[in-house]
Amino acid sequence: MTKKTLIFVFSLFLIGSVSLFFSKPFVFSYDIRMIIASLIAMFLAQYIEIPIGGVRFTAKPFLYLFLIPFITPETVMFLSLLTIPLVKKIPWQTKLLRLAFEFLQFSVGIFFFKHAIYDYLSLVYFAAGYFATNVILSFVYIPFFTKTNLKNYLSVGFLVFLLGLYASLIVTTLYILPEVKLTYLIFTFLLYAGFLVQLHYTVTAQVWYQELKYEQDEIKREIENLSKIPAVLEELGREDVDKVLSDLLEVSCKMIGFSAALLNLFDYKSGRVVRVAKYGIKDEDFEMLKSRQPQIKDTLVLMQSRFDSGGVYFIPKGSINLDQTYVFRPLEYAMLDVDNAWDPDDLFLVPLIYNNKTIGYISFDKPINGLRPAKREIELSKFFAWQFVQIVKESKYRGFFLSYYPEETTVSELMEEISKAIEMKRTFSFVYLDIDNFDKLNLEKGYAFGDEILREIKKSLENEVRNYGFYTRIGDEFMILLWTKSKSDAMILVQKVIENVKEKYPYVSISGAVVKYPVDAGNLEGILNKAKTALNASKKSGGGRLINI
Repeated sequence: MTKKTLIFVFSLFLIGSVSLFFSKPFVFSYDIRMIIASLIAMFLAQYIEIPIGGVRFTAKPFLYLFLIPFITPETVMFLSLLTIPLVKKIPWQTKLLRLAFEFLQFSVGIFFFKHAIYDYLSLVYFAAGYFATNVILSFVYIPFFTKTNLKNYLSVGFLVFLLGLYASLIVTTLYILPEVKLTYLIFTFLLYAGFLVQLHYTVTAQVWYQELKYEQDEIKREIENLSKIPAVLEELGREDVDKVLSDLLEVSCKMIGFSAALLNLFDYKSGRVVRVAKYGIKDEDFEMLKSRQPQIKDTLVLMQSRFDSGGVYFIPKGSINLDQTYVFRPLEYAMLDVDNAWDPDDLFLVPLIYNNKTIGYISFDKPINGLRPAKREIELSKFFAWQFVQIVKESKYRGFFLSYYPEETTVSELMEEISKAIEMKRTFSFVYLDIDNFDKLNLEKGYAFGDEILREIKKSLENEVRNYGFYTRIGDEFMILLWTKSKSDAMILVQKVIENVKEKYPYVSISGAVVKYPVDAGNLEGILNKAKTALNASKKSGGGRLINI
């Protein structure tokens, strides 16, 4: 909780205390049965809620109105404040904020209750004070602490206020009945129950309306920004690529519905994450981020399968420990009080994929609607990720992720790359190929023919492996490192190499083994041992087989 929020909470308690001071004398009810029944009812009522436009709308206030004719409003306030800390799965910051809101609302309501002109209107006065304070507090908190557009909540606030007054008028019938009879109490209870049913359907209709309005706003926003994409792409060749990337990032944020974003690329030469473009972030903050380059391996740890949401990664607050050196919040803002509210510490990462290789990611922050990404936002973010890849792969940044080594390299370089990948916990496939009966072929057809076969295999590997990895050769054996996410992709690629060779030399047989890190082995020694074991098994079974460990 920020210092500003703490001051706001303290102010609410202070104003509420002053209001209570002028509401003396305090009267508390001592009917134990009624107090216990009220406490249980309040505890259950706070779980009956409908979020409208980001405002938490519960059944508790309408329960208060029904209880006040039987126990004093001071007692109702005390019981209400007592139930708020009992709610589970809610951060203490949110509980403290709710306590402050409820305390001030009750304080003002009790002040109006005590100063009602006529006793039979005291409940109406209480409702007016309570619900008016709720509306005013919401109008202060939403724009100043959530930085959200207030117009979305105007109709909701006035609707809650009017419904509260209407409910108090129904219960007020108890005060104007000629005498206290069970039949009158039952009548009032049924009347109020009918109102609550009507309230449920009214609020549900309001929810539908808000959802429809939000859908319309989304579609309008998407249409407006979709038309800007061609203009941005036309800048390629005329403008610096950094400006093009920044402009496209701005369009993507406005279209998807985020207030800030950061475009990052992986520099595999240095093993660091490079900040390339930003939106909604101050220039000085961006320069600070550019100077703090996390390691690629630390970033890839965030892209775990448990955080996968249809090809993007949503990481809720507290799901993983982050190095605070590289954590940045572009704006100070608070989360809305709804179940799927975006938390300032949530992460939404959209990977940039090129040739089955993660070359970077976009980090989106502070959604305009204050909610966590839904299917629409996820699909749009993937579309823009593809657009960014198309630009980056032809730009000055292509050297970051395209093969900065020749397709064929030395054994030591290959082993070094495998060790780096293991250290970075980067998924890859290791392939071990061997030409069957190669010595026999050399003796029968000559060494020139053997060299021709080796050249053909190298040619096929260079064509197929390009940008997917690289290989090395030891005699008639080939070791290949492939940056593929699945083992089946590696097997398809290698099988194509073998088929290309056999198409020209049908009598040449090649055995092979495929090992996936980290599924099949967790270290370099284990990878090599498993590959050799599988290769030997392939040869003993007659050769010409590609074995999957």
